[in-house]
Amino acid sequence: MATATQRHLLLPFLLFLLLAVAALYVSGAREVPAETRGGSGVLAADEPSAYEMLERFGFPRGILPEGVTGYTLRPSDGAFEVFLGKDCEFEVGGGYRLTYRRRIAGKVAGGSIGNLQGVTVRIFMMNWGIDRVVMADAGHLMFYVGPLSQAFPAENFEESPQCRCRHSKGILADAVVAM
Repeated sequence: MATATQRHLLLPFLLFLLLAVAALYVSGAREVPAETRGGSGVLAADEPSAYEMLERFGFPRGILPEGVTGYTLRPSDGAFEVFLGKDCEFEVGGGYRLTYRRRIAGKVAGGSIGNLQGVTVRIFMMNWGIDRVVMADAGHLMFYVGPLSQAFPAENFEESPQCRCRHSKGILADAVVAM
């Protein structure tokens, strides 16, 4: 059993340990503004954009639409968040309509994005969440919706698509948003 003196010393030590762990966690996650963020819009040379970061993990930059305003990446486990100015939609080969939310999150590792949140595909008049994206080989991306998957040529994702704005009721706007 701990004495009163030991308990008084233990509390400050536990508080210090909690603060140290919180500081390490916060320092591991960093937000890097992308080209479209306010101010000068110029990135420091050592801070890659979200698009460049995707390329470092083996993905084509075009799996993210234009209009990224910032992102966070925690290098320790690959957890990330990407922020867009608005929810958006665009079509990909085969007539599939992708919808990206303002906030996209998941975990990235070389050639694989898992636990994906914020990206859906319209199939059979319903929107289905894309769970995972894998670079199957140098020429193909695999998109997973639960146990189902669909391969797309990586060349379809060389350029970032422009999003069409969505109204709050889910109706597409006629104009393309310049992000």
